[in-house]
Amino acid sequence: MADSLPFNAIKVDGEFDRVFKAEDWAWYFATFLASGVFPKPSDGLQVVAHSGMEIRVNMGYAFINGYAFRNPTSKGVMLDRAEGAQNRVDRVVVRWDLVLRDIYIDVLKGVPSAKPVAAALTRNTEVWELALADIYVGKGVTKILTQNITDQRFNSAVCGIVVGTVKEIDASVLTKQFTDFFNTYSAAVLDEFSVYKQNMEKYLTELAGIYESYVTQTESLFTQYESQFNERYTTFENTLNNWDEELLKAYTAFMANMQLFQTEAQNDFNAWFEAIKGQLGEDAAGQLQLEIDGLTAAVQELTQAAAAGTAETKEALKGLEERVKRIESGWGIDYKHDAVLGLCYMGAAYMSQHYEREVDTAVLGLAYAGNSYLANTF
Repeated sequence: MADSLPFNAIKVDGEFDRVFKAEDWAWYFATFLASGVFPKPSDGLQVVAHSGMEIRVNMGYAFINGYAFRNPTSKGVMLDRAEGAQNRVDRVVVRWDLVLRDIYIDVLKGVPSAKPVAAALTRNTEVWELALADIYVGKGVTKILTQNITDQRFNSAVCGIVVGTVKEIDASVLTKQFTDFFNTYSAAVLDEFSVYKQNMEKYLTELAGIYESYVTQTESLFTQYESQFNERYTTFENTLNNWDEELLKAYTAFMANMQLFQTEAQNDFNAWFEAIKGQLGEDAAGQLQLEIDGLTAAVQELTQAAAAGTAETKEALKGLEERVKRIESGWGIDYKHDAVLGLCYMGAAYMSQHYEREVDTAVLGLAYAGNSYLANTF
């Protein structure tokens, strides 16, 4: 096996000095192409159901250990008939066989079981297999359906797609400076954000504390104000109720005392009037009229006699005439004045019960009231 290639051979003594074998080219291609099926066409080497127990493998390409395989046309593969009592899973493979010097399509028949699994692949220095599909063969079936076929071409564990063995260039050295800068910058940003977050959390905590304190104090003040207001309102309401009760009691007592005073005054006046009426005679009005007439005549005589008298005499006569007129209107009593004065004294009499006034005040008020009554009556 060559360790380096390709170099042209040179004839020495009629023979070429070097020969390149198939395995030389195989290891060469294997250094940059991985084993698998080629991705184009997309349905290359796809296993599909056909008729009965027959399946077909589409046209396509594969590459195994540096050796290429081509399936130029769709190829039919007949599966063994189904088991009568148990199921199995058959596996369709592309086999690289170094002993046979060939790559071909084959079927690994599964072992019947209640829980069947596909047969394991053979992979060594002489045989290497790629799984194209797993086919579930149910017990007693006579036809393979599409839903019984599991495509394994893209499963890198058992097959996979041909790709370059140099999958990527290591650019870590090229990007190390940028990576270091990014990491440093990210760390700084994270640190700043962490500080900002801590400050913000502290601020929010303090703000929440202030708000809670404000709410607590406000509720406390409101509760205190409400309690004081209710207490003062209750006191005010009770005071008003007491005043109402006291005023009602005072008014009731006043009305009762006035009623009593009125009754007593009326009784006293009636008694007084009955006593004096006997002294006036049965025709009190007639007797009074006679006295008035006599006084009038006397006044006229005195007027005539003193027509030429002194000023003092004339003034006395004038006063006498006024007195006569007053007598004509009611015994010489100014009943309006006396009535008002009597009521005042009657009120004073009521007040005397509460403020220690003289009893004579009540008697005097009764007298004035009596005079007023007589003036209106006679």
